[in-house]
Amino acid sequence: MKVLIDTVLQAFRAQRDIQTSRRGANSITWIKVACPQQRNQIDCGYFMLRFMRDTLALGRLKIPTDYFEEFKCAFYTKDQVDEIKEEWCQFMIELNVCS
Repeated sequence: MKVLIDTVLQAFRAQRDIQTSRRGANSITWIKVACPQQRNQIDCGYFMLRFMRDTLALGRLKIPTDYFEEFKCAFYTKDQVDEIKEEWCQFMIELNVCS
């Protein structure tokens, strides 16, 4: 997957004529982020949305490599996942996407 993303990003940069440093043009530095992990094969998108929301809610300008002390947990609870599902549904309804 990393090779695919690297290739797509390089093609995107080439199409847009985006200049990068010689080192940055050939590879992306991938950083493993410590964040809550889903326990099944279907909640990963909701976990990513929740993690992104928590990052923005705390006013962070960068994604941390260690999960925030304020929300440190190995997994999100069912209630935490349900909360982000409800927020996403409300957001989509407000955008009038489903009409």
